[in-house]
Amino acid sequence: MNLKYNLMKNLMIKTWKPLLSLLFGVAVVIFWAVPYVGGLCFQEQYQMFLFDSGYFLERIVLPGGLADYISEFLVQFYYMPVLGGAIIALLLMGIQAAVWGLMKQYGARHDFPGYLLSFLPSIALWCAMGDQNVLLSFVVALFGALVIGWIHNRFHNRLVKVVFELVSTALVYWLLGPVVFLYAALMIGDTLKNAKQKGNIFSGIGYSAGILILTIAWILLTTQTLQYPLYRIFAGLNYYRYPGAISPLPFVVMVWAVVIPFLGMIPCHRKSLQKLQQSKVVIVLSYVLVIVASWFGIKASFDEMTYDLIDYDFLVRTEQWDKIIEKAEKKPATTPLSVSCVNLALSQKGMLADRLFEFYQNGGEGLFPTFTRDMISPVSTAEIFFRLGMVNDAERYMFEAQEAIPNYRKSARLTRRIIECEIINGNYKVAAKLLRRLQKTLFYSNWANQTMALLGNEKAINRHPIYGKLRKYREKKQDFLFSDREMDQMLGLLFLNDNHNRMAYEYLMCYELLQRDMEKFMQYYPLGRFVGYDHIPRSFQEILIGNWMKTHSDPRTIPYSVDAQNVNNTLNFIQLYMQNPKDPQLGQQPYVSNAWYYVMVQGADEAAGKKEGMKEVY
Repeated sequence: MNLKYNLMKNLMIKTWKPLLSLLFGVAVVIFWAVPYVGGLCFQEQYQMFLFDSGYFLERIVLPGGLADYISEFLVQFYYMPVLGGAIIALLLMGIQAAVWGLMKQYGARHDFPGYLLSFLPSIALWCAMGDQNVLLSFVVALFGALVIGWIHNRFHNRLVKVVFELVSTALVYWLLGPVVFLYAALMIGDTLKNAKQKGNIFSGIGYSAGILILTIAWILLTTQTLQYPLYRIFAGLNYYRYPGAISPLPFVVMVWAVVIPFLGMIPCHRKSLQKLQQSKVVIVLSYVLVIVASWFGIKASFDEMTYDLIDYDFLVRTEQWDKIIEKAEKKPATTPLSVSCVNLALSQKGMLADRLFEFYQNGGEGLFPTFTRDMISPVSTAEIFFRLGMVNDAERYMFEAQEAIPNYRKSARLTRRIIECEIINGNYKVAAKLLRRLQKTLFYSNWANQTMALLGNEKAINRHPIYGKLRKYREKKQDFLFSDREMDQMLGLLFLNDNHNRMAYEYLMCYELLQRDMEKFMQYYPLGRFVGYDHIPRSFQEILIGNWMKTHSDPRTIPYSVDAQNVNNTLNFIQLYMQNPKDPQLGQQPYVSNAWYYVMVQGADEAAGKKEGMKEVY
């Protein structure tokens, strides 16, 4: 029994550290592959890694180019979210292992609290990645700098170390970027530690100053021909998506990655501290405290609204319509972008006109958000246009989104949709040019090869379940002025091209409802006979009932095929509203999801809000 116990104890002593690192890695994989899978796909869709020598040279000619190239190579695997989560996990585990290795080199002799502290830079980096514009190139560069710092500290021959420092400082900056300052700090720490041991601290300080001067000199010398401002040269060209912005997050993480290894230099000779280090209660409480603090820190770092929009875009991209509806049922979508995604999902499931007012609506923007020149908002709107048959507008929005990517990358996802628009329009030369680019990618090459064979084959394209249908739907006039302020006119023209385009008809009718234009709604309603409904949609019924009862007293005279329950609910709503427009019952089911609630109650609230917000000019 004692033998088994001792064997188990020895096994735990040998394996608890690797096991703890493994558990940390598993947590990272689950985090990115399940609740924040949209964040992975967000990163993947705003780059296009090409297996091409020109692409490699384009990256490597800039400081930090190798880290940038490696990171984009890795990010393309985010196309498979579990694999993407595993890549991030391995990098964070590697950083933790490198920090622990450095701590031991600087003098750490005890597993506690040293091993626990070695996780802090990785956790800080995890928090920093909550900013969707912090790129993986920084993670790769940080890991590389820590590993090279660990290699540097293993040299004991003075001449070898000096030569290594001279060469590696320049290489680290050019290949990895400004993390060279972290590397310089690690070299300085090693120099001061050795100088202190030899009792020659002043020479160590002088040599450390030389390392810092050497680092700055290498940066200035190697960037003489680059036309970038100094702040970008020293802050990094590719750690952050926005070139003109300097994010403090990478610098904060670098400070953590320097300070934590240096804690290994602090001696621990007091018996009271040694007892605390051996106390199981203190050890357990410390780990629990770090885990809880990390959970709160990570949660606070990932902005809920931002990742909510990213998640909606991911679900639209992957056509998970049921999940979009479920998400909105659990937590109402409120921004125009998220509301438009919910309405698109309802449309694709054939439920838009029936369930429109079961969800929050914010006017016509809930169908077509106002165009914003950025890389995010036009993408989901373009998906709506594409499915409607407004192919040219979908292509324009996708193109604008791609050109708005701040670090001037191209997008494989957006390029694919642009190609599809060109094929539908019959512009095969342009499509072929873009397809040749996608053929150099990993995950889009098969699609590109299959689509290339389709070019020029009119019969095959017309038979295609998507391209053929959209060719029938699209506006066929050569000269056509698009107006996003008159979307009902655009939808009407689209429906006239093909009166079997049910989505165009529903978007037209719902647009008039959301604009509270009852006159146009009644004008366009008869066009529904071409769509082939098996029943009048619920929201249409409610408007028809209310409009009829404005001029008639007997609901039995309603000439439409309406459901008796809808008649009762609508009449009860109107009666309650006429008695007291502020009646609390109006905000409860079934009245709150009635079309007239949006038209009358929500409309009155919005009008009051606008009036309250008006200021007197004279």
